[in-house]
Amino acid sequence: MDTDNSHRTDELLLEKQAIAWFTRMNGRPSPADRGDFEAWLAASSDHARHYDKVAALWSDMGTLSAVLGASESEALAAPLERIRALRRERGRGRAAAGAVLGLVLALCLGWIWLDRPHLFENWRADQVTTRGEQRMIVLADGSTAQLDSDSALAVDFSAGLRRVRLLRGTAFFEVKRSEAPFVVSAGQGEARVLGTSFEVAANDEGGVTVTLASGSVSVELPQSREAVVLNPGERVAYGGHGLGKAEAVDVAEVTAWRAGRFIFDDMPLAQVLTRIERHHRGRIVLLDSTLGRRHVTGNVTLRDSAAALAALQSSVGFSVTTVGPVTFVSP
Repeated sequence: MDTDNSHRTDELLLEKQAIAWFTRMNGRPSPADRGDFEAWLAASSDHARHYDKVAALWSDMGTLSAVLGASESEALAAPLERIRALRRERGRGRAAAGAVLGLVLALCLGWIWLDRPHLFENWRADQVTTRGEQRMIVLADGSTAQLDSDSALAVDFSAGLRRVRLLRGTAFFEVKRSEAPFVVSAGQGEARVLGTSFEVAANDEGGVTVTLASGSVSVELPQSREAVVLNPGERVAYGGHGLGKAEAVDVAEVTAWRAGRFIFDDMPLAQVLTRIERHHRGRIVLLDSTLGRRHVTGNVTLRDSAAALAALQSSVGFSVTTVGPVTFVSP
């Protein structure tokens, strides 16, 4: 029984790897990707078998390379149109259509997960940074917003209110003084100022932290009517637990990302890897939750995510396995 379960697990893993490789190789693979793919293919006949199976199933849909060469909307629309065409064709049963639909969804979602993990969120944004990119944005009122890697910002200015929404990631704002309030919304709360310098950071779990560098900022949760006013050098967090208490922090350490560094103290490894991933081309997948809860301290570069991961591996001691664009971290 255990042998059968182990075999099914191995087969499922190989199938996922084959789908990931098929998606990548029919997208925009780099020379390094091609080399890694050839090495993976040659490592086992089972790799080639699963890859050929995925390719054969997909051939009924047309080549993925033509789809991924189009815009994001076309990339999703084209396979769906092919599914509709298959349904109209006579002689095809529901089982065949369902199998093709499952493959299309797996490949499209695989492509989104690898290359466009925040595709739909980015459509709502006015400013977006990709992984490994930082950008300084000058807003209409002369205020500036420095976006960290893999961040998204929506801007909505009116005559009496300057509002921006941090959809994802981290941004450092230097607000030009004005009678019109400057409001940064993130998660379930907002930070309201007239003129100041501060950072807003949103994590993937819906938590938000606001750190004040200069001036004054009021952090509010409109639904619960909770509020706290920060002084320079203070930070507050909010999320599903409500609004926390203000605490003193080293602003230079918190905002070290602006100079290409990531300084962390007694932070769970899972959170550290998530931050490094925002500067990494590809995905970092943590395979062990216990390892992810281990607290670590360090100071790594964000200019070279591979070097940051290697430094972390050296100090913590974990295994790293790279399969094309996906890096697996395990005990």
